[in-house]
Amino acid sequence: MSKFKHLTWWLLSCGSLAVIGSGLVTPVQAAQQSPVQIELAPNNDETAVTPVDPNDPSKPYPGDSVDPGNSGTGSKGSLTIDFISNLTFEATSVSSGPVTVAAKNQLAMVQVTDRRDTGAGWTLQVVPEAPSNGKQTLATSIDLGAVKIKAASTNVSAAPQLVSRQLTAGQVNNVLVADKNAGIGTWLLVLNQSNPATKLTIHDTQLTTGDYQGTMTWMLTDAPSS
Repeated sequence: MSKFKHLTWWLLSCGSLAVIGSGLVTPVQAAQQSPVQIELAPNNDETAVTPVDPNDPSKPYPGDSVDPGNSGTGSKGSLTIDFISNLTFEATSVSSGPVTVAAKNQLAMVQVTDRRDTGAGWTLQVVPEAPSNGKQTLATSIDLGAVKIKAASTNVSAAPQLVSRQLTAGQVNNVLVADKNAGIGTWLLVLNQSNPATKLTIHDTQLTTGDYQGTMTWMLTDAPSS
C-alpha cells in the first residue's frame, strides 16, 4: 500500500497554495513581483535571402534539372521575391487544340520573404504573357494545380492564403495574400508536386509547330489585396 494514498491538495485561506511533498504540507509564502523589460529592435537586414529546398526548407535549394542555372533573384530589401522557377511544359505533337500540357519542373516554386516589423501583409501577383514562336501567339491559361504553402522555418506567423489557381494571360492575377500580421518570414509557394499538376492549356484550335516562349511577371505588393 502506497504511503501517499491519503495525500490531499489544500488551498489555504490566505490564498497561498499548499505544496504536497513527502507527506508534509508546507505553505508557500506570498509571491513578489519584479518587472521585466526587453526591447525588440527592427530587423535591418536587407541582404538577399538564399533560396531553400521546397522538399526540406532547412536545406539550400538543390537546383532543378529543367531550370538550370537558376540560383534566385538576388533581390535585396525587407520585402522580396527571392526565387522564381522558370516553368517548362511538356512537348506535344498535336496540330489542333484545345490541348493541355503539364509542367516538367520537379522543384518549382516561388519564394517570398517579409522582414518588415510592421506586419502590414502583402500580395503576390503574376501577369503571364501569351507564348509565341514569332509567327503565332497562343491563347493560353495556366492552372497552378494543387500547390503547397510552406514556411522556411518553424518560428513563423500565420500563413499566406492562396486566392487563385487559375491564371489568365495578359491580366494581373492575385495568387497569394498575406493578411495583416500574416506572411512574416520566408514562405514558399510550391508548384507541380501534387495532383493535379501545374498545367498550361492552349485554347487555339489551329496550331503550328515551333518553340513557343513567354514570360510570367511576378510582383509583390506591400499590402493585402483581394
